[in-house]
Amino acid sequence: FEKESLKNIDDNLSELEEKMFIINKDCFEIANQLHAKRAESAKKLSKDLTKAVRALRMTGSTLKISVTKTADLSISGCSLISFMAETNPGEGFYKVKDAASGGELSRILLSIRQILSSKDTINIFLFDEIDTGIGGETALNIGEALANVSINSQVIAITHLPQIAKYSDRLIVVSKDIEHRNNQSRTYSKVKELSGNQIKEEVIQMTPLN
Repeated sequence: FEKESLKNIDDNLSELEEKMFIINKDCFEIANQLHAKRAESAKKLSKDLTKAVRALRMTGSTLKISVTKTADLSISGCSLISFMAETNPGEGFYKVKDAASGGELSRILLSIRQILSSKDTINIFLFDEIDTGIGGETALNIGEALANVSINSQVIAITHLPQIAKYSDRLIVVSKDIEHRNNQSRTYSKVKELSGNQIKEEVIQMTPLN
């Protein structure tokens, strides 16, 4: 039996190579179709994301999902996807991680979550520095956006602004106190969780007096 198998090995290899060629061709056809759909969807998503970040006081910023076709086939198809951003007009597009500050990254993430929060399985988000350099109506817009994302996900936001804190279901206040004992001073951090009317009272205290 082994001798017969060895005699037919060339035929078997040719048959397997032909099957691999057909499978590879079918995979490329499917990958090309997927690539076309990705490229089309990327255009709409880029417009939606740009509109969303500009509403969060990233005026003049433009986000772009770049989809380029690769020569080789991978487990995810034949598309190379890059998340690009131009944070200032005329400065050119760069990868988001290289172009955006910490606060800008938080706002970009918030914009993505607003658009995609109901379509994925990620359910916990932490936003830090999202209120950097903002206030007034923009802060209210961000607070409202965070509240919208929290409909489908758990949102944890670190903020100093009452316009954002007012949207929380639970507010955790972190403060520092200095205690003097035996001619020595120690600084202690205190954490207090608020809910209901306590949140309203804390927001009022956070609001600066004119």
